[in-house]
Amino acid sequence: MSQPTLLSTQIRPDGTQVAQASSTPRDDQRGCEMHVLPSRTIPVVFLPGIMGSHLKVTSQRQAELKKTTDVSWRPEATMEALAVIFKSPAQRQMLLDPQATEVDRYDLRNPAADKRHDNVEDVAYLHDSPQGGGAGTDKEAQQQRDRHARLRGWSEVFFGSYGGLLQTLERQLNQMCRDGLVRAEWTAGHHKVTGVPPAEWGGHGGEALLPSELQTVSDAWYPVHAVGYNWLRSNGDSAKEVARRIREIIAYYQQRQFDCEKVIVVTHSMGGLVGRALIHPDFGNAQDVVAGIVHGAMPAVGAAAAYKRIRMGFEGTGVKGYLFKKVVGDTGPKVTAVLANAPGGLQLLPSERYGPGWLKANVGDQEVLSLPKSDPYTEIYTVQDKWYRLITPEWVNPANAKTTGIDKALDSLSECKGFHQEIARSYHSATYLSYGSDVEQKAWGEVIWRIGKAPFFHGGTDQHLGLEKLHVGTPAEEWQIDQDDGDGVAVLQGGQPGRVGQRFGARIADPAQAGDGTVPADRSAQDPVRQGKVRIAYQQTGYEHQDSFKNNEVQASTLHAICKIALHAFVWKTPA
Repeated sequence: MSQPTLLSTQIRPDGTQVAQASSTPRDDQRGCEMHVLPSRTIPVVFLPGIMGSHLKVTSQRQAELKKTTDVSWRPEATMEALAVIFKSPAQRQMLLDPQATEVDRYDLRNPAADKRHDNVEDVAYLHDSPQGGGAGTDKEAQQQRDRHARLRGWSEVFFGSYGGLLQTLERQLNQMCRDGLVRAEWTAGHHKVTGVPPAEWGGHGGEALLPSELQTVSDAWYPVHAVGYNWLRSNGDSAKEVARRIREIIAYYQQRQFDCEKVIVVTHSMGGLVGRALIHPDFGNAQDVVAGIVHGAMPAVGAAAAYKRIRMGFEGTGVKGYLFKKVVGDTGPKVTAVLANAPGGLQLLPSERYGPGWLKANVGDQEVLSLPKSDPYTEIYTVQDKWYRLITPEWVNPANAKTTGIDKALDSLSECKGFHQEIARSYHSATYLSYGSDVEQKAWGEVIWRIGKAPFFHGGTDQHLGLEKLHVGTPAEEWQIDQDDGDGVAVLQGGQPGRVGQRFGARIADPAQAGDGTVPADRSAQDPVRQGKVRIAYQQTGYEHQDSFKNNEVQASTLHAICKIALHAFVWKTPA
């Protein structure tokens, strides 16, 4: 017998639930199935990573840039994204200014909203039509589903990266059982969850989800929302805004007569820092409305890749990787013009908990520099007279904006220390964590400057021709920058006595530690595990940082974690 057609349940403002079926040809004998939603509602709220939320500029900034649109950051708008490749550091600074941007949210009142947010279309069913009426034709019903997905925030995040997760969560969490029995999707296939020991997904600790437990938590509706945030601003400020949005979501369902008290939060990458600030009393102060948090690919105590990218730009291989680095910034000046003015991006730098000695310089096999000793903020980030400094002053404000500059950037770096210290131990009591620990996806656990010959046309001609022997002196702290265009190699001076004018090159070595290509497992991702803050940590392989939630094991372990949070955070009519 063919599967019945699942009708979209529509909820009117007074809480009445309705569904409408369309007439079909006589030979279509499929039945129709309507879900009458349980009174208990547990929204699942997804927080994306850096560059994972769409941004738009103010009208004033749009005019200053002479742009025909107000798009600031929208990687799914292909032509807009490709246009960024050709923008100068000054233009990037103006386009991605935390004070002149906001999240590009879907507004159903805007006649052009559907076209603008068409990155979300042809989604699977979603309960709760925004218009509360009949769906009409199949095409009209699909438009209703797409619109409601956009109203749930799905189109304000990078749907090309996160859409698969959002639809998987929506589909699986709201089709747990049928006629009291666990559905096949939970017992077989890519997203088999029931009866699976967490160890099969790389989990350390925890128990399998029993069919009886799934039947218990099936007595709830799990609408899936996405909440974008301005990733250029401080994650502490973003947490306040996310807290406000979460309380709005809860109020929405309460106004429709649903029993809704708390949400379950799922985060990716930098969204994990927002999530931890979300439950901190000094930031989001939303600990009373969050039942638990599932973190994915979180740079728990920062990532040394942030230092590398500010100094030398983003990396990428292949056609996709080449375009990616060109868009986000393939040189130090392009990246610094944005991130040095963006508190959120700076908060991805390694904190004190990252540990000492992650910034090194090697001459051959000899290590001649190892920092920080204890405080990366004063020893690296705010240092201005050392070659290994984080910020190159002339790269900070190429647009000559009156409200920014090197002093403000240094103030933001000092404030990072306070933010890092505030959230250092801030984890929800029901925290689950998935992270990559893959030797095929190496990350910069340590940044190593390798010292060698100067570039051929920058003082190294005789060195490369064998006419001059390179003599690099120590201490490395006293070397001076001769040239640095942020494009891969810095030219330094400061050799042995008698050769102080000799130039030599400094290049950052390739990443060497297991991770996900961005976050190193040992140095950063595992910090909450060492603190004993995690109920289950899923240590995994086979995915790259941005695409972690496209991985079937990550999706399955996330479903497992959500169900376990729901099971223990609420009182159920039928205990498992």
